[in-house]
Amino acid sequence: MHTKTNIAWLPFTFRIDCVLAMTRLRQLQLLCQAVDNGLNLSSTARNGFTSQPSVSRHLQALEDELGVPVFVRSRRRICGLTSAGREVLETARRVLQELESLGELGQDAPRAQRGTITIAASHSYARYVLPSVVRTFMASYPDVRLELRQGDPQQLVDWVANGEADLAICAETGEPHEGLVSFTCNQHERVVVVPAGHRLARRRRVTLQDLGRERLITYDAKFTLHRRIVEAFEAEGLEANIVLTATDVDVMKTYVRSGLGIAIVASIAWSPEEDTDLHAISASHLFTPATIKVVLRKGAFLRAYVFAFIASFAPQLRRDRIQRALSGH
Repeated sequence: MHTKTNIAWLPFTFRIDCVLAMTRLRQLQLLCQAVDNGLNLSSTARNGFTSQPSVSRHLQALEDELGVPVFVRSRRRICGLTSAGREVLETARRVLQELESLGELGQDAPRAQRGTITIAASHSYARYVLPSVVRTFMASYPDVRLELRQGDPQQLVDWVANGEADLAICAETGEPHEGLVSFTCNQHERVVVVPAGHRLARRRRVTLQDLGRERLITYDAKFTLHRRIVEAFEAEGLEANIVLTATDVDVMKTYVRSGLGIAIVASIAWSPEEDTDLHAISASHLFTPATIKVVLRKGAFLRAYVFAFIASFAPQLRRDRIQRALSGH
């Protein structure tokens, strides 16, 4: 943040306060940059277009003014953060994020109908759920460019946490992340997909014993369903014969068509209109349903069209509720 402000016209005492505030802001910026650069002050200085002595002075001044040790030092080298330092870092990031959001807020009104929205979603949601949502959104916001990123559950939340995506839509949120907030939207069941002429296609209900005699195709081990399948079989003293895994449901169905096995997938990935050569059997009695969530980054400033996209996907998520959660209330 390199904002040049002319404060010469302000009263002298107020000008002093402004200078002190900008100095403190610079200290907080350098603290965050130092941590992001692995506490390598040379890299911090180089990336911040300043000198290492200047970085060291600012960080030392921050410690002196706070009156608490922020860094763990060894032979005058910074090698970590103290417990107090971690709290200071968290506050610094929040302050800088709020300042960034404040700047964006002033620009949002004239640009409310323009910009870019980046959505992170699994292949299943991008392929089977979002097309109608995206179509409605683009009709309402023709000047907003939409970017759709697909990945596994951990990638989706990491993209949101790193600011590479505005929101993620996924059935799970991976490892807990204190910088994120999630909202439950809905649930979907699991189905077993078999070729139309398969022996199980005539069955209205299947058991784990039935599935245990089949070659199984399902999601990669990074997905919750994979783990739940294994756990369900183990609970019955059985072993799941998983012969193929993938992140793309269309790939799984292609291999089912090739006669290489039967697939256990999300119900949303089954299309009676498109999958006429396949048959789906409910597996809701065998595996717990997936809970769909919208994941956002705490402290993020969301433009009006981002809220509009969320509302088109999950109308029950009111804007005021989302804003309270983002601000930590």
